[in-house]
Amino acid sequence: MRLTKRLALVSVVAVVVVSSLLVAFFLATPRYRPRIELNPTPLVDFKLTDQYGREFRLSDVRGKPVFLFFGYTNCPDICPLVLYKMAYAIKQLGPQADRIAFIFITQDPWRDTPDILRAWVARFDERIIMLTGSPEELEPVWKAYSATPLYTDAKGNPIKNPEDYAKRGEPYFVTHLGFVYVADREHVARFVLSAEMPQEEYLEAAKFILSQ
Repeated sequence: MRLTKRLALVSVVAVVVVSSLLVAFFLATPRYRPRIELNPTPLVDFKLTDQYGREFRLSDVRGKPVFLFFGYTNCPDICPLVLYKMAYAIKQLGPQADRIAFIFITQDPWRDTPDILRAWVARFDERIIMLTGSPEELEPVWKAYSATPLYTDAKGNPIKNPEDYAKRGEPYFVTHLGFVYVADREHVARFVLSAEMPQEEYLEAAKFILSQ
């Protein structure tokens, strides 16, 4: 009889322990699920120049998940909004943020020099990697990521010579994607975030991709 009671007690304790472990597991596992998933696609490596004038290759951050966005510093709306949300995620992640590479690639190399990129990103978070290069270096990167920009003048008319506008100091704009590619630590793109998504979603996406 005593043996039976002991076995029953051991069984109850085992059930409680297993239940507690399962609860802890589910609480620790991010519940976020991407809204805009991609067919898993390897990121294309590239070589550009960062905001400190140093050479940067995507393969330099192999082993880190990646948030990758294309834009330009004179952007009036989408670009500062996206960088604000990236910066929010970085700050909320604390030390964990260093395990993710947050990358911005310019689509306006004539105005976005390393010095301009460095000054601009200081408004958000200097841990964001800001990249530029010559048009010849950037064009194959834009093409590889379906991010080839369209340039327009102040009236919205397409222009083919943004470099001339930049030299004259005339305003022009860049029509570009509003998506952030999110890739895992193997640099395989898994999903995208849009500029319209709330900053909390950027944070949850970062936690999710770190868990993969």
